[in-house]
Amino acid sequence: MKEIFDPQAADPTTLSEGLRRDGLETRLAGELRASLGEALARIGAGRMPLQLPGLPPEIVTRGEGHFHVAPELFVQLSGWTEFRFPHAECRLGPGEALLMPPQLLHAERVGGAEGEAFRNIVIYAAGDSLTCHFAHEAAPGVPGILHLEARRHAQAARVREWMSDAARIVTSGEDEWGRAQRCGLVVAAIGGVLRALDDTSADPRAEPPLVARVRLLVQNQLGDHALSVRRLAQQSGCTADYLSHVFSRATGEHLIAYITRQRVERAAHLLRHTELAGKEVAWACGFATPSYFIRNFRAQFGVTPKAWRASVGERALV
Repeated sequence: MKEIFDPQAADPTTLSEGLRRDGLETRLAGELRASLGEALARIGAGRMPLQLPGLPPEIVTRGEGHFHVAPELFVQLSGWTEFRFPHAECRLGPGEALLMPPQLLHAERVGGAEGEAFRNIVIYAAGDSLTCHFAHEAAPGVPGILHLEARRHAQAARVREWMSDAARIVTSGEDEWGRAQRCGLVVAAIGGVLRALDDTSADPRAEPPLVARVRLLVQNQLGDHALSVRRLAQQSGCTADYLSHVFSRATGEHLIAYITRQRVERAAHLLRHTELAGKEVAWACGFATPSYFIRNFRAQFGVTPKAWRASVGERALV
């Protein structure tokens, strides 16, 4: 039975808080689109520096931070973000952007000058889904989600391709045309995000905002062995039982099963696209032991990780 919200039956305090929250979300949604549009124009005109961190000689899976299998785009609006990599570090200031290459381990610390709060935009796309969110300083030095928009849209695959292509363009100080190519691809990606957000013919992801938020939290912590439903609930400001109920009701899948499935799918990507040893893949995907990894991988794919990687290699040679 569909639940109907009755303002007359609602508690006045709850109602007023809900209306204020809805008004804030509407305002933030407008600000997000305006900030994306400004970033698109400034990068296209060469007035917003676009950083691309270099890669270490080989993939590093152990250490501080996390990594994704697809690129991320950071646009700094105010304050600063410090990125720490296994081999280097960099600082992003207001009016700058950074394209994070896939599979690059990184940790973030954020802050602002006196009277200036930290705020940035983070874009990520994988499969047919994309997310775009405002980040704020949720705790001293720690970024958190202020406003999130998630979409399933045809533009998602293009956004990922454009950002992936841009991340592959490694330029020297004299390579003006390479920089122009990279900026053009990032402009196309931001345009794709704006098209997806404003496409009224496409339904936004039909799930509660809490579920979309948890999906993003899971992606950011897949490599953490301590990731659990309890921790996600603490990060979301609710109980573990409530979070599990909302997630399973909206998706038809238990949250713990979703976490395991995402870990296994990430492992399959690393097995296919890297030369990491099986135990390193297991570690990078949050599996505490190789045996636990093998058991879960076989449950999803029907074969061991080693056999699956071999079969993928054989198909590639055909």
